[in-house]
Amino acid sequence: MNHLITEKSDYLRAHAHQPVDWYPWGEEAFQKAWTENKPILISIGYSSCHWCHVMARETFEDREVARLMNEHFVCIKVDREERPDVDQLYMDALLLSGRPGGWPLNCFALPDGRPFYGVTYLPKPRWIALVRRIADLYRQEPQTVQDMARRLSQAIQQFDTSLLEAVPEVPTPPKIPWEEVFQALLRDVDWIWGGAWSSQKFPTPSRWLFSLRAGLLLQKPELLRATHLTLEKMALGGLFDPIEGGFMRYATDREWRIPHFEKMLYDNGLLLGLYSEAYRQKPNPLYRKVIQKTASFLLERMRLPDGLFAASLSAESEGQEGAYYAWRFDELEALLPEADLRKVFYTAYEVSPEGNWEGGLNLLYRVLSDAEVAERLGLSIEAVEEALEEAHARLRTHRNQRTPPPRDEAAIISWNSYAIWGLVEAYKALGEPLYLYAAREVAHTLLEAFSDSLQRLHKEDRWYGEAFAEDYAAFIVALIHLYTVTGTERYLIRAQAFLEKSLELFYDEKEQVFCFTAKTLRVFPVRRKDIFDTSTPSSNSLFAEALWRLAKYFQRADYEEKVRVILGRLRRQMAENPTLASHFLQVALLEEACPLALIYRGSHLLSFWKRYEPQIGWVGYITSPESAIPALKSYAEAPEGTWCLCTWGACRLPVHSEEAFWQQVEVEKERLKSQGLA
Repeated sequence: MNHLITEKSDYLRAHAHQPVDWYPWGEEAFQKAWTENKPILISIGYSSCHWCHVMARETFEDREVARLMNEHFVCIKVDREERPDVDQLYMDALLLSGRPGGWPLNCFALPDGRPFYGVTYLPKPRWIALVRRIADLYRQEPQTVQDMARRLSQAIQQFDTSLLEAVPEVPTPPKIPWEEVFQALLRDVDWIWGGAWSSQKFPTPSRWLFSLRAGLLLQKPELLRATHLTLEKMALGGLFDPIEGGFMRYATDREWRIPHFEKMLYDNGLLLGLYSEAYRQKPNPLYRKVIQKTASFLLERMRLPDGLFAASLSAESEGQEGAYYAWRFDELEALLPEADLRKVFYTAYEVSPEGNWEGGLNLLYRVLSDAEVAERLGLSIEAVEEALEEAHARLRTHRNQRTPPPRDEAAIISWNSYAIWGLVEAYKALGEPLYLYAAREVAHTLLEAFSDSLQRLHKEDRWYGEAFAEDYAAFIVALIHLYTVTGTERYLIRAQAFLEKSLELFYDEKEQVFCFTAKTLRVFPVRRKDIFDTSTPSSNSLFAEALWRLAKYFQRADYEEKVRVILGRLRRQMAENPTLASHFLQVALLEEACPLALIYRGSHLLSFWKRYEPQIGWVGYITSPESAIPALKSYAEAPEGTWCLCTWGACRLPVHSEEAFWQQVEVEKERLKSQGLA
């Protein structure tokens, strides 16, 4: 038993009985390293990480390996879901030293925490050789190690500053070279299988949401085509679970067929929102199924008793990656004995007695769509859909008898916020009240728990851990999303309160962007800025969106200035590397191409959301004769069912039907187009 036994994290506690003398991240470990003049080994992973579990079993449970590590190092285990700031620092160190990233992330550092070398997964013999080599280097050539750490620390600091342009003297909207952005994005598209050109494919929902909106707003049909191709291929591939719903983290092949099997809450919340918005733009029946099954997965498999959502499902069950999701051919034969049903299923899915995956097993990925199956077999699409749903139901009943992948029970604020977004967007798309109820339940649980400062994680009936910029920013945006479908002004008021707290905790007045860690958390010499939109949006892009939207509601010119400075400092990043600035680009679209707003006084706004009109940048929803929102007060006493269209702060005469409102929208769009403003 080591020092992890009292930790809350499932990932850390899973290592508590290993012979490695693991410490949690904290002062005790660093003090021991200083006192004994030992280098630190920082090993970072997370609960649903397959290769983390493999290395734990192969290497960290071996007593001889543990003896070697304990003799030469102070060993620290970090759950990246608890400490994304620590993960960010050491991952950047690994990447800047020219090695590929991933988890488990194993970084060697000086007693003060400065990294000098890092690797990801290594088999046990190579790990033993590396540990011995690093120990010898630290003992025999201490100056070499100091120089390595110094160079890497300088590279990290230079990397941070190189990404930001100078603070503008006047905060004006930056000029985005849209054509350069579009060409960079389109060059990277795999026009056969969708997604980006890569041997491994990640969903990157922020990128495709930007492409969807920009394709419409800036008349780029190629972006729309790339987006819909990607969404269709992801939904038909092995990345999506057709039995239970939900997306896995990434595909290990170009065709989206073989997934890395963990299911993450953040992926599924953001992808639910993406497919919901895409469905409103193009009502593809495939998207509708994805929305329904992904929402059901969240509500049935990821929901905790208090209404929050768990962090993830592991890639493993019973010690084997993907075992829960794979099928023997004889299993399928027994579960689908009817010849007609079997014929439909085998035509849709590429399964065989030899298997399509390792060990002669079959994974479920589509080779033909419903329409293609119907055409090949001479059936109606409805008959194909009915047959496949029957097959899926039988397979689900059988699969439920298997040992399921372990679930990480931690509820993380930012990831729960993405689930709120997704469920709100699904409600807009399909009108299912259960989705809105679940989103509100999460928000109410969080609002009742915190009046001011947030804590990042909830587990075993208590909140713990420092909240980071991404937690505040994602929750603020989630509250704004909820307001737009409920008219509950409390959500906006609390969103602004949390934004003001965020400015106090995270905003760097000199750099005029947000740091990832709070001013009160003193861990590293330099506070890092989170500015890359990857699997999730960066905290700075989320804050930019929150500032833009709340500036409209609360009529705050200072918020607008902050948005323009943030976008201005990231202008080069947006132009040169748009795939990693896709949420910033969404905010830039709001600033430049979404001049319309709706102010509605009434109680039935759901029908409005059925139509997809991204030029409407914000919506004011007033449900009672009193309003505390500055931009809406003058409309609060308007009659029920009043619709008012505004353009850049100037509002037209109100109308009293949705049809009349949409007529005004079309007239205004034509006017803006004629003036070159849309």
